[in-house]
Amino acid sequence: MEKNMFTIGEFAQKSGVSIRTLRYYDNIGLLKPSGYSEGGHRLYSHDDSTILQQIKALQFLGFPLKDIKGMLQNNTVEGDLLLKALNEQKQLFEAKKLEIENILSDLHHMIEVVENEESVHIEAFCAMLQKLMFDEDTEKWFKDHFSKDVADKLFNIQTSEEITLDKRWMNMLSSIKQLSANETTPSSKEAQETIAALLQLINDTMKGNLEIIEEKLPSIEPLAFPNPLTEREQLFLKQAWDIYQTHHQ
Repeated sequence: MEKNMFTIGEFAQKSGVSIRTLRYYDNIGLLKPSGYSEGGHRLYSHDDSTILQQIKALQFLGFPLKDIKGMLQNNTVEGDLLLKALNEQKQLFEAKKLEIENILSDLHHMIEVVENEESVHIEAFCAMLQKLMFDEDTEKWFKDHFSKDVADKLFNIQTSEEITLDKRWMNMLSSIKQLSANETTPSSKEAQETIAALLQLINDTMKGNLEIIEEKLPSIEPLAFPNPLTEREQLFLKQAWDIYQTHHQ
């Protein structure tokens, strides 16, 4: 082997590009090896590494391989094309940055929600995490079906208040799931106290707009949100709710 030459395997490992990709680049004339061994195997030089880095840079900007081939052959590219590609990549990464910032915000929120909790019911936790994932859809649904005043009261709240509400909801879901799992009687004191606490939590979450929302719900499309309760848990909750309503009419 010639000095400072690399086999295709060595070159692939050095460059971080697969052997299959290097063979494809050779076949389309994008990056031909600098030489061949006595056995006919491809050999690559440091100059080939430089060309490969140029290919990867232009690919990063979104240029197709056929265009990259022409650019490398001409050793030039129109400024307008580069400017357009750079702006498109800038917009793409700005969108990714916003997505990452939103994810970090959600993670920080959930850290605050579970902080100081000795144990967390996994289904309740996942329900609260889904709530964050569907937050934009939920807000849009309320804005589409209710007045701006109602939507603003529900969603324009301080972060600390939202964290407190989410803690309460996570614990409430955990309580309902535990009561159902323990086959607690819906009429029991524990079940009825849970319903009373649930009603208070709903009222606190709805900011005094519960009656307005209840009146309009039958006539509008339901909110597309995964139900965090199983059918068994929903049945238990309905039975306990009905008993509570009977006793508090």
